[in-house]
Amino acid sequence: MAELTSLILLSCYELTVIGKFICKIWRMFFDNSLSTVLTTLESVHEKLIRLNVDGLNKIKNINWISISIIIVNIMVILITTTIWMIMHKHILQIKDVVIIVVLNTCQCFCFCEYILLISYMKWMIYIINEQIPERKSCLSTFRDMYLEVIECLHQVNRSIYGVPAIVVFIGANVAEIIFTIYGDLLFPRDYINDPYFLASFIALLMRTVNVIVLYTIGDATEKEVNQMSLVLHRRSLIEKNPRIKRQIKFFLLRRLHEHYHFELYGMCHVNIRQLFSLSNIAIGYLVIQVLFKLNK
Repeated sequence: MAELTSLILLSCYELTVIGKFICKIWRMFFDNSLSTVLTTLESVHEKLIRLNVDGLNKIKNINWISISIIIVNIMVILITTTIWMIMHKHILQIKDVVIIVVLNTCQCFCFCEYILLISYMKWMIYIINEQIPERKSCLSTFRDMYLEVIECLHQVNRSIYGVPAIVVFIGANVAEIIFTIYGDLLFPRDYINDPYFLASFIALLMRTVNVIVLYTIGDATEKEVNQMSLVLHRRSLIEKNPRIKRQIKFFLLRRLHEHYHFELYGMCHVNIRQLFSLSNIAIGYLVIQVLFKLNK
């Protein structure tokens, strides 16, 4: 059992290190695809502006929230990295310090960029859903914009950020949470004389918040996308044009067979239910290890 515990903790540590490299390298390979997605989203935003839809000023709230998340992440990374370097200053060289800072910063910006992008697409879908019952513009216009945003969402979650989100945003964060709780908080090597307990706690809290934010945004985006069926149904009840009613029925039938799931790389479902399942697995493992350690 002790060998298994050591193996799992070593795997957690290796995942947190390798994840930073994967995050950076994968992002470089799909830079052109991301540029295409951003161009498409920009064109959809311009269409919404030309249609003079309501609610475009609400993007400011999203920006402030996202900027706050970015600032907090950067501050935590700087504080924890600085403390860690002070602890290991006798074995670190200048190049090691530069590599650590660059990798941690890249991982932070990659995560924040992904959260910003998903929040932006969720906001666009929300605006489209709000405008369909208003009958201010042609239904096919909003339908086409909706399909463009959904296609961008698929590209982001499958190819552009699929692997980094699974390996880094979820896997590495959960691994670091387990490693920090077990190795730094519950059973540290020098608990009494450890002056860096606060730094470990801050890092643990930030990793936990990042995982919760990711799963919460994924769940909210999934619900907003699937809200389109209800919105179309409301529009069909007030629509008098037979041609538009036929369009609504056809699109509703299509939506019935294409229920959207927020998935990363087509295999990792991200919602609140999966977050609870992941939490139960992590907590169960920690409880078993604590009981084993106490009865040893």
